Amino acid sequence: MTLTVFDNLLNLEREVGRIFGGLDSPSYPPLERRFPSLDVADNGNETVLTADMPGVRREDLKIRIDNNVLTLSGNRPKQTLPEGGSWIRNETWDGAFSRSIQLPRLVKADSITAELNNGVLRIVVPKAEEAKARQIEVKVN
Repeated sequence: MTLTVFDNLLNLEREVGRIFGGLDSPSYPPLERRFPSLDVADNGNETVLTADMPGVRREDLKIRIDNNVLTLSGNRPKQTLPEGGSWIRNETWDGAFSRSIQLPRLVKADSITAELNNGVLRIVVPKAEEAKARQIEVKVN
């Protein structure tokens, strides 16, 4: 398995957190939490992407597809503390984000749907007909 620079940064951050972590350590969201968590599933006819989007409003999301690369971007508002309050630990992410994923097959770009419900974004990407599995008939000569 080949590690990317991003993977190496995550590993370094986890190790530093493990060594120096604790309730008295500075509060910042770990690198892997600064982007929406993303699950991708395939059910044969479509690819379904699910992303955690707590606190993100529909109007703050943008979804784009270009050359079979789906890009999810937007903004999550900063959490505010009550007057005089201070964080003991703050691990949630806020601010602008962008996440791109190469889709595994040709898709019907004009049929993609997206729904945001209770902080979970669900994107359904139908496969193009030529990408679907099909039975090939064997002819006898």
